[in-house]
Amino acid sequence: MLCSPRVTFCGYSIPHPSEARVNIRVQTTGDPAREVLKDVCQNLMLMCRHVRCTFDKAVEDFKASNAVKAMKIDSQDSSGDDSEESE
Repeated sequence: MLCSPRVTFCGYSIPHPSEARVNIRVQTTGDPAREVLKDVCQNLMLMCRHVRCTFDKAVEDFKASNAVKAMKIDSQDSSGDDSEESE
């Protein structure tokens, strides 16, 4: 939130750990704090979506590149197991 040029101060407090409440204080350069908070939250959601998509793609790429290696290892292991059972 502090990265926004419209925000001069932001902070939060939790009144009590057993309460599901958070107090947020936003001081802006003149824009309504509610609007700034909403915009910042939307930007954060977009950033999180981008990180998630990038991570998911990296996992898929990793699995795809290692699938061939895993098949080779499994085929070697299974041939080793067969020879042990026949002895």
